[in-house]
Amino acid sequence: VFLLFGKLNPYTYLNKNTCIWSGEVACLLKLLFLLLQVLSDLEEDIGELNKENMWELSCETVREQLTNSIRKQWRMLKNHVEKLDNQVSRVHSGALNEKDVISREDHELETEKLELEIQQCKEMIKTQQQLLQQQLMSPCDDDTTLLLQDCYLLEERERLQEEWRLFREQKKNFEKERRSFTEAAIRLGLE
Repeated sequence: VFLLFGKLNPYTYLNKNTCIWSGEVACLLKLLFLLLQVLSDLEEDIGELNKENMWELSCETVREQLTNSIRKQWRMLKNHVEKLDNQVSRVHSGALNEKDVISREDHELETEKLELEIQQCKEMIKTQQQLLQQQLMSPCDDDTTLLLQDCYLLEERERLQEEWRLFREQKKNFEKERRSFTEAAIRLGLE
């Protein structure tokens, strides 16, 4: 498969007006589609096995059926790779169909469209970043500042109230422990 990728070149020009459009990307997409199809077929096979013979089939039978299914899918993949290899051989020998070739102008036009789209996306991202920076750096007006201060004061007040409550609770516990210790010391002294 890797040898096949090395043979395909999406920018190989046959003459100055045309270029090959079935390059590594197209080959990868075809292989990806085929592998997804293999995975789907395997899942179907496993599902059928589970439905039909869930309790009756032994582990060995399931293993055999799964192995046969994998071999079948492997053969399909091998045939597909051989077919792609034959296409590459035809490209190098010069036997191309019109559907395999795209004009250089069309290729350049498509490239320009993609570059323009990339540039527009970059500009949009830059604009969004600037707007975000402006929002973060913009000074607050007096009302907003007062509201924020009030909010912070309320939070601080609530936090202090909670700390006072904890302090009183700890003070009560300490007093109880002190009394218990004093009583225990008195009893020990009497004994």
